[in-house]
Amino acid sequence: MNRNFILLSMATIGILALECSAGDTDKEPLVQKQAEFTIKGTRNLDKDENGLYDDVERKAMLDVLQNISPEIKTTFDTNNDGKVSVLEQTSGRHPLSQLTNSNKVVASSVKIPWSPNIYSEWISTSALQEDAPLGKVAALSSRGTVNKTGLTQQNRDKQPQLNAVRNGIEFAANSGQYLSMGVQKDARWNYRWCLFTFRIDGMSGAGDTTVLVDINRGNSAGQSSPKIWYNKETGLNVEYVGQAQSGLDKRVLTTKDIYIDGKSWNVVVVGMRYGRMYASVNGRDIDIEQPDYYSAPRIYEGTTVIGSTQNDNSAWALDALLLGTTEPSEAMIRKMSGWAAHRLSFEKKLPENHPYYSQHPVLDEEDHPHRYVHDDEAWTQWGQSLQDSIFRKSNAGNKPVNTETFERVFYDDFRSKRITRSFTGEGNLWQSPGFNTAVGASIPLALPGTEPDAYAHNAETKKQTLSLVPKGNSMVASAFYSVNDMGHGYTWDGPKVIRIRAMFPNIPQKDLAPGLFPAFWSYGTEWLFWRTSNRIEVDWFEFDGKNGQWLNGLASHYHYSHLTDNIYAKNNKSANSYKAYGGELTEAKSNIPGGLYFWDGQYHTWEFVIDNDLTYINVTVPDQNGKDQWVEVGRSRTPATYLERMDIQFDYALKDEQPKPIGEQKFTVDFVEVLQKTAQISHFTEPFIAAPQITGDASVGSTITCTANLQGVKDARYYWFADGYPLTYSSNASYTLSTNEKGAKIRCMVKAVGALNMPEAWSAEWESPIVKQ
Repeated sequence: MNRNFILLSMATIGILALECSAGDTDKEPLVQKQAEFTIKGTRNLDKDENGLYDDVERKAMLDVLQNISPEIKTTFDTNNDGKVSVLEQTSGRHPLSQLTNSNKVVASSVKIPWSPNIYSEWISTSALQEDAPLGKVAALSSRGTVNKTGLTQQNRDKQPQLNAVRNGIEFAANSGQYLSMGVQKDARWNYRWCLFTFRIDGMSGAGDTTVLVDINRGNSAGQSSPKIWYNKETGLNVEYVGQAQSGLDKRVLTTKDIYIDGKSWNVVVVGMRYGRMYASVNGRDIDIEQPDYYSAPRIYEGTTVIGSTQNDNSAWALDALLLGTTEPSEAMIRKMSGWAAHRLSFEKKLPENHPYYSQHPVLDEEDHPHRYVHDDEAWTQWGQSLQDSIFRKSNAGNKPVNTETFERVFYDDFRSKRITRSFTGEGNLWQSPGFNTAVGASIPLALPGTEPDAYAHNAETKKQTLSLVPKGNSMVASAFYSVNDMGHGYTWDGPKVIRIRAMFPNIPQKDLAPGLFPAFWSYGTEWLFWRTSNRIEVDWFEFDGKNGQWLNGLASHYHYSHLTDNIYAKNNKSANSYKAYGGELTEAKSNIPGGLYFWDGQYHTWEFVIDNDLTYINVTVPDQNGKDQWVEVGRSRTPATYLERMDIQFDYALKDEQPKPIGEQKFTVDFVEVLQKTAQISHFTEPFIAAPQITGDASVGSTITCTANLQGVKDARYYWFADGYPLTYSSNASYTLSTNEKGAKIRCMVKAVGALNMPEAWSAEWESPIVKQ
């Protein structure tokens, strides 16, 4: 597809060197001096004992890390000054977490004390007391990948104050003191989690409510997310606001289990994980009843405020505010809480069964989730191999490869219209128009539920249409994805088979509009969670109106990350795009009997077989009796990107410099199907101790339950299928059978979203026949 990704701003973004202020050592801090790390096998790498690595400490830490993993063959101290800044650590190479051999780090007897700035890309924005000058705080710089300008306060009377090193930035009672910064438009992606440490004198102040943190303050979806405030009656409150089907999706966690004596510190870790809000306060999890799906639009206005703008606030002090990328595991949430508690010497106020009650967290497997590490040399070699047309067409026009080692895991025959808006929390299957507004090319994408309808569904024939539709003096395009704008939904990794049966109307070549551009394609989803990752894109097929027999097949892209001005590696050569198959499907050039013209008014089933070694494009064409016969179009070697986790996307775009109405153009889909290796879906890993199991009564109206068989992880999503048809997914382990499932084989897939890498495990097919009551 290779369309410019114009949804996201290209604001200049960088990372400040993470240096800690030496401060005034003559003044006695309120907090107790932190003891040196005494974990067995660790090095005392944090010399100033503040839980953060400054440039000197980072140099020592990296020396230890390279000792453990000599595969990290690079010189970090590029100017040989005995220090390593974040810029030196990262510039021109992959983030450190992608360079580290995690197995060796985890197995090593030398343990590295954990800090959120070991792997600096975790942090998007920060406000740390170490970055404040002593006295009035007019400006507080930010460490992280976004908002490097930090927070400011020009009004001296409204400036909070740092009175002593490690004492916290103090906001006086009844002062209305606060710091602020501009809007972060992509907060829904960049601010997936929040760590906040503070102390408060809850009895001070004339008012009942004191706002502590308000990110992108406002009254719309995506604003005030998170918002954290203290109320003298209800205690601590944390809010996220998304978009519901109609109105706002407001979620508020409340707890009185905090310290309000003005001296004791509190730590809050909060965020959104796979559509649901989580929170840990002083090491204790807090739960609320809430919907299963969450999304929010991009926001264009709002001001982040730390502190209350009202003059009746309680007195409080800020230690740290960190806002970060990805959706951390439950273990990582505990690690963040433990780090903050040890940083401020209140670890004994954590629950006694907390893993960091008596020891500081260390670098371990939770810091090394699966990440795609791009090998530009291998990518280029693969691209060059596509020039071998003899290999690519070695079996063209003949019987395709056998797919018996694969089995169905997803099948939508569009028996119902299930397309909802991707920036809301209302749907659990197809999401539209998706996070990339550039997909429509030269015309905008239509929203489902608006006129003209670009997503017509025929309930009688069970067919779903994507259309280009005239609107006024122009057109609107259509698109829908298998994930919402947060990346939650249906995705698949490893070897897979993707099939689509679709039809384009019968239009002669001479009547085709040159700008027609329908496509069936996928994005890798990692970049939605890790904002410094580059985007993987595979376009299974793209057609155009210029030549109705020209196949753009497996157009493969590796795009720069959204954070275009960040310091992380982006080799220009890695942006090279390659196409596994590009050419006319005439009989002479493709060996397909009769050739294939796409706008022929006939249904064709396209199959893309991605195996570990080879990838195949297959399609059905009429035989002499008019019945479907499978033929291979072409093949290629499988690049590493094809095996990464990907979604599915459909669209019908228009590429025209001056678009004008050309009459409705239809892309009609009969079904879409995904298969995975039987060996893959029958396999499970930790934290699963056994395959999920379905139990219950096999009758219409009864409720069946999926036992996840998870150990040590609570947060899971349950995906229900009937003969592969996606029924729903949610945090509810039960499903109520309807007449629609009568006679179907039921399966449950459990996604352990609270575990490292969010592993999946499948139940066996539930063989019991479903009978009517």
